Amino acid sequence: MIDFRMLRDRARYIIIHPMRAWDTILNENRSVRTVQSSFLFPVLILISLSAFAGSLIYNPAGLSILFPVLRALKQFICFYLTVLLSSWVINELSQAFTKNKNYSFNFKLVTYSLTPLYITVLITRFLPDLALINILSLYGAYILYAGLKTTENTTGQNLLRYFIVALFTIIIFYLAISWISSSLLEGIYFAFAGSV
Repeated sequence: MIDFRMLRDRARYIIIHPMRAWDTILNENRSVRTVQSSFLFPVLILISLSAFAGSLIYNPAGLSILFPVLRALKQFICFYLTVLLSSWVINELSQAFTKNKNYSFNFKLVTYSLTPLYITVLITRFLPDLALINILSLYGAYILYAGLKTTENTTGQNLLRYFIVALFTIIIFYLAISWISSSLLEGIYFAFAGSV
């Protein structure tokens, strides 16, 4: 069951008090499945709805209804695959920086550090003229660093290396998946647009 209060409170808390939020996240010991159902999926659904509505309203080329549907689908797929693949890669690489591999922690690390991006994308997919606010998503790098700082046995140089590897992993996956999914979905749209 979706806990909308947890969704709202977690997003606000991770933005305003990242260090304290990470202490709470580590102590509550929620499973990956719970984080997906109570935070990640609701956020991705909201982003997808925003992309759908924005594409429907701002449609100067008169594209068919298929375009907003595919754009919404692209947002969901892009973010979900970014979280899954980044979490897995960071978890595999984490052995070089900390003693224990912990997929649950790395999944939460990626999911929650993307919160500023979720918020800015939620706004800009509906109001594309405000695209400049996407720069605020860079705050996610600090949230990522704060999360890594809470891990045991990670200090100094290892912490900095872990942070750089995690940050670049997320950025590379997000950009690559975004580009690939855009290309595929545009191909699908132009292949089927005539029949819709």
